[in-house]
Amino acid sequence: MQDNLKKRIITALLIYPLIVFIILFSNEVVIRLFLNIIIFLSAFEISKMCFYNNVYENGNRKHYFFIGFIFISILISNILIKNNIWHLLIIPSIGMWLLIYVYIMRIKLVGIIEKFNLFYFCLYILALSSLYCSLYTIYLYSPKALLYLVSIVAISDISAFFIGKRYGSKPFFNNISPNKTREGFVGSLVVCLIFAFIYCVIENYNFYYSAKILAITFIIVPMSAVGDLSISLIKRKSGNKDSGNILPGHGGILDRVDSFLPAAPIFLIFSYALSAIIQ
Repeated sequence: MQDNLKKRIITALLIYPLIVFIILFSNEVVIRLFLNIIIFLSAFEISKMCFYNNVYENGNRKHYFFIGFIFISILISNILIKNNIWHLLIIPSIGMWLLIYVYIMRIKLVGIIEKFNLFYFCLYILALSSLYCSLYTIYLYSPKALLYLVSIVAISDISAFFIGKRYGSKPFFNNISPNKTREGFVGSLVVCLIFAFIYCVIENYNFYYSAKILAITFIIVPMSAVGDLSISLIKRKSGNKDSGNILPGHGGILDRVDSFLPAAPIFLIFSYALSAIIQ
């Protein structure tokens, strides 16, 4: 356990500075390439869990179709972004995540799914394409806003882990992810709001603008937890512990970007609607 925690910390310390550098000091081409790598690696991990080498399927056709549709969805996302109509993809994805939130709140038992059908196929495509669309759009509006989102999600994840480990006693969605606790969730929300407040003070934002940043942060933290729980649910339904093993101590790429799946589109739409895109 301690060895795994050490690997987790070392990996995080290596990855975060790299992401900060890419966001602040690269260009659109590098960002698009980086996001494409993230999306396609995540797509392969999802497909490996749900579609690839499924004994109930005739070959791996669904796997190849899935990867192909992800490629097409990225092309469509770029067209929507270029024509400034990204909301045509982002708004439906937010509706999807609200329904997933309701489902997670109501689910009692989690069983293994023998065959992931067309419903899951379309769900994953919408989730990954909207993740790409929202992250790239946020970057185009403001690299600083993207960095803020990445920081908030990272702080939420880290604080929930350590606070839950130290003070956690009440399970949080025990049927989906037994290691998560209510204390960890509440603690992460408080820590993120404190971070947001300090950030607003440092940036010398006025009261009204600061209130909007705090409100967006208050929404993002719970939704990032929904993203985490949703992928945990898929792993349980497919009988997997991790989505992959590419990141020592963390698992797969999907295990690191799961929180962004709902957080990124919701952060984008609320920041845009409230005219609170961090510059």
